[in-house]
Amino acid sequence: VGVMGPWTCDTILARAFPEVASRLAVTRLNRHPTLSQSYWWDAVILPESCRTPQGVTGLLTVERSSTALVGPLNPATCGAAGLLTAAWNKPLVAWTCLGDIEGLVTLVNPMPEPSEVLHDVLRYFRWAHVAVISSPEDLWREVGLGLAQELRTLGLPVTVVTTAGTREEEAGEALRKVKKADGVRVVVMCMHSVLLGGEEQRVLLEKAEDMGMTDGTYVFVPYDTLTFPLPYRRVTYPVLATNTKLRLAYDAVLTITMDSDNETFREVLQRAKESFEVPAHIDPAQV
Repeated sequence: VGVMGPWTCDTILARAFPEVASRLAVTRLNRHPTLSQSYWWDAVILPESCRTPQGVTGLLTVERSSTALVGPLNPATCGAAGLLTAAWNKPLVAWTCLGDIEGLVTLVNPMPEPSEVLHDVLRYFRWAHVAVISSPEDLWREVGLGLAQELRTLGLPVTVVTTAGTREEEAGEALRKVKKADGVRVVVMCMHSVLLGGEEQRVLLEKAEDMGMTDGTYVFVPYDTLTFPLPYRRVTYPVLATNTKLRLAYDAVLTITMDSDNETFREVLQRAKESFEVPAHIDPAQV
């Protein structure tokens, strides 16, 4: 099984420790009395370029290296991966293919579509008008464009689609576009969560606080937490404890994430560490 992602060029995604996670998964698969019948599972880590054109080119190695593919993370690359794996008759397990692309016959989506989950939440609160702000990297820019198109297809008016990097001026320009747009209620942030070290989101939220946009007029929704279970029970995030302005701004953030029935991701990882399934130097709080 090939596991593809921008592990070498995105420092936050690299903290997912794909080699360790893949080894843990295949070890448990090979021990499983049902899933291991007639199979011996193995995993290979495949780097995905942070530039979209090079990411598509990197897919060409999958045909020789893997019998199935998990990833990639860039929606633009995901569409190409779906067509190639269909031609090769290889399963593709991916959650980033946005839109209805014909021909993805081997695609397996392992979770609810993030755009549909977001649409259901917005419909429940009757928040119709949406703005999308992405960080400028290819991956997040493609996510933002794809999400805007999906929400429009579902009937929501997305009036602002823009980018903002780590400079305060970029955040201010993006937020001014939101303020000028008519009726925007929700700002979806397609970037790394500040709770995980996302600098773009920190700058954006702090600037929103400076501009008086965190008083309840706007709701800021992180996109990335829709795709993984962000721990929220019995957990503290130091970035909020040490930054007063960010903590005030975070009152305007609505986090939508996957739930864990019994244990959090970090608790599961800690148990795996104690049973020597993952290296001792890995700190679950830093993953």
